[in-house]
Amino acid sequence: MDAGEVRPDRRRRSDGDLTRLRRGVYTERETWREASADRRYSIRIEAASLALGGKPIFSHESALRLLGLPSLAPWPDEIHLICERRSGGRSQLDVRRHCVGLECAPTTSAGGFVCTTPARTAVDIALTRSFAAAVVVADAVLARDPSAREEILDIIAALGPRYRGLGRVSRVLQFADGDSESPGESLSRVEMNRLGFERPQLQVPIRDERGLIGRLDFFWPTPGVGGEFDGRGKYLEERYTNGRSAAEIVIAEKDRENRLRRQLDGFARWDSNDLRDPTRFAAILSNAGVPRASRGT
Repeated sequence: MDAGEVRPDRRRRSDGDLTRLRRGVYTERETWREASADRRYSIRIEAASLALGGKPIFSHESALRLLGLPSLAPWPDEIHLICERRSGGRSQLDVRRHCVGLECAPTTSAGGFVCTTPARTAVDIALTRSFAAAVVVADAVLARDPSAREEILDIIAALGPRYRGLGRVSRVLQFADGDSESPGESLSRVEMNRLGFERPQLQVPIRDERGLIGRLDFFWPTPGVGGEFDGRGKYLEERYTNGRSAAEIVIAEKDRENRLRRQLDGFARWDSNDLRDPTRFAAILSNAGVPRASRGT
């Protein structure tokens, strides 16, 4: 996150070219108007840091934003801080203070600010948010650094068995998989599990006589069924487009899918809209032949 877009400035308050973020803290009105939701939350964090002074430790969604990690829910209006248990700090206005102690809260520097480490941030999200939201974060943390799994286990051990909610953290960690490459893929696995389908293998390479077709997002070796979450990134982001037009990418994807289908006994493709409709998503998976999980799994 690039700092420097907010500043204390009372003299120009009446000029109409500034947007007030907090008492005595402003940003350029044009900057605010054109900023994406991601950017606006970054600006709010910078404004809070300037207003609070010292070195606040950002946590939860605020840490996610600083660390460049995904959030399943839209960015909140609140800024989240982690504090000592007896700090006396209170949540006020748009600042939420989590006075849970710092002895098991390792920190790092990100964008010129102090926040909880990715591992601790994953723990905090698992303790306070939904299972799906926690898996999205944990997958992203493990994809970035597989050793974070051991760090999370160390944090769980340091908090102690009586710490409320650690069973939830353990379940998230057991389910999390660093091979998941996007929040959509993470949420897909959560929904598959909730709907009673067998857990898939991730990022499995598939080949034919022409060579490597690509890696399947999801693969069930028995009975040989593949699945892919179809996000918009491959049509919009430069790392996927490689200078190709959207039409060229669609044609290439169709050829790739045809090759995949010839190597599989079943194939499913879905998008975010399908994930929002459990009945539709279950039908897509069932029609492709995705196996149901056995009892007790």
